Amino acid sequence: MRLLPSSPLSCLGTAVVAVVVGGFVLVGCDVVDTDDFDMDFSFFSGDGEDSPDEDPSASPSPGEGEEEEAEEEASSYGLPESCEAAGAAEAVGDLAPGPVLAEDIGPVEGIADAEQVVCSFSDGSGTAGAPSLTLVFTANADPSTNPDVVQVPGAEEEMNWEVDIDVDVDSYHTDESDSLGGDLEYVGTVDGSSRNLYLSLPGDLYVTVVAYGEEIPREDLERIVMQAAEGVRG
Repeated sequence: MRLLPSSPLSCLGTAVVAVVVGGFVLVGCDVVDTDDFDMDFSFFSGDGEDSPDEDPSASPSPGEGEEEEAEEEASSYGLPESCEAAGAAEAVGDLAPGPVLAEDIGPVEGIADAEQVVCSFSDGSGTAGAPSLTLVFTANADPSTNPDVVQVPGAEEEMNWEVDIDVDVDSYHTDESDSLGGDLEYVGTVDGSSRNLYLSLPGDLYVTVVAYGEEIPREDLERIVMQAAEGVRG
């Protein structure tokens, strides 16, 4: 058996070390100036493949895309100037108990920076307890946590949640509310005399429908708030 001398292997090892440390390449134990020798050191890569240059600014930082999307959704909704501008009559449709529209626009008493547009449909009799359907657009105040924000004409006494009234409460989502970026909350008296449906939207805007004195199915209330939300979507 013929034994190969070990000196060339030692020389090769020395050459590699010299290239990395000293800026020179040793070929067969001879020193060659790197200025005269074109070399590609990509073979020193751990995985054997060229590593592409990475630009830290090429991709957004984690969470940046979600924040921009949330800001765009918030800016797409705004408080309407009037019930007509909001398309309130079209949203309510033939569920209105009468042709008379009472409109109230202005700040919310007791809550800073809160404003709202109230569109209440009735028969115009003004009788306490008469059926009404009220659509409310509120900015910067959550009516579901501030019941006094929504005032229904002719039903103030009955709508006072401080009295002992049994109510059903349900917070939920639908495909339609998700498409709008909103959340739904239903609050209805057990006896069916009052049904409130709240839709919270990005940008601290809320659309509320209150059916007083009439048993309107929740599905119809959902349709009203969804259509109303579309009407104030920029």
